[in-house]
Amino acid sequence: MHRVLIEIGPVTIYSYGFFLAIAFLTCIFLIRRDTERFGMPFDKILDCLVWILIIGIVGGRLLYVLINWQYYIQYPLRVLALRDGGMAFHGSLVLAVAAGVLLSRFKGLPFWRTSDFLAPYIPLGHAIGRIGCFFNGCCYGKIIETGPGVTFPGELHMRIPVQLYSSLFLLLLYFFLSFLRGKKTFDGSVFCAYVIIYSVFRFFIEFFRGDTPPVLPGMTLAQVISGVMFLLGLAVWIILYLRAKNPGNMALDEGT
Repeated sequence: MHRVLIEIGPVTIYSYGFFLAIAFLTCIFLIRRDTERFGMPFDKILDCLVWILIIGIVGGRLLYVLINWQYYIQYPLRVLALRDGGMAFHGSLVLAVAAGVLLSRFKGLPFWRTSDFLAPYIPLGHAIGRIGCFFNGCCYGKIIETGPGVTFPGELHMRIPVQLYSSLFLLLLYFFLSFLRGKKTFDGSVFCAYVIIYSVFRFFIEFFRGDTPPVLPGMTLAQVISGVMFLLGLAVWIILYLRAKNPGNMALDEGT
C-alpha cells in the first residue's frame, strides 16, 4: 500500500484523499458535459453536489466510526483523521440521498429526474474511490493461499484484491446506467436500478472482505443494509412504474 502518494517538503498528498478528489472532479467534468444533452441546469446541480459531497463524507465517516466505536473510544482524536481513510459507503449514500431530497426542493429541481441524471456518476466516483482504498490498504479482502492476490507491506500472506474487483464492477455499472439513462421509460427507474444492482453486488462481495466482522450469524452490517436497500429500491421501482402506467396515481410525487 502507498498511503502517501506524493511528499514534497511540507506538502503531503495522501492517496485516499487524492483519489476522492479525482473522483469528484471527473464526475463534475462529465456532468458538465452531459447537462446540455439532458437539459439539466448545471449551476443548480453543482450547488447541490458540493453540499451532497460534504454531507456524504460526514455520513460515511460517522457510520465508519460507529462500526469501529471501540477503537475510537480509545483514540477519539482519530475521528478527524480522514487522510488515513475510513469511510462506510452506505453512510455516505444514505445521508447524500437525504440531502439530495432537501436540496432538490430548495433548488426547484425534480428529484427523480435529477436522480436518474446523476445515478451513473455514483458508481463512477465510487470506482475511482476504491482505487484509493487499494492504495490506502483499507477495505481489504480475506487471506488466500492461491489464486490472484496481493501482499500488502508488512504482511506475509496474500489477500483477495476486493477493492480492484469492486472498482471494475462499479465502472461497468457506470456504463450500464449511462446506457439505461438514455432508454428509460419513467423517472426514477435509473436511480432505483442503481440501488438494486449495487445492493446485490455489495451483498455478495462482502463474503470476500476481510475487514468486516459479522453482526448477525454469517452476515456483516453492510450485508444487512444492502438487503434493506435492495427491498426499498425494488419497492420504489414498482411504485414508480405503476404510477407511470397510471398518471392519476400521485404516490411519490415528482418533487419528492
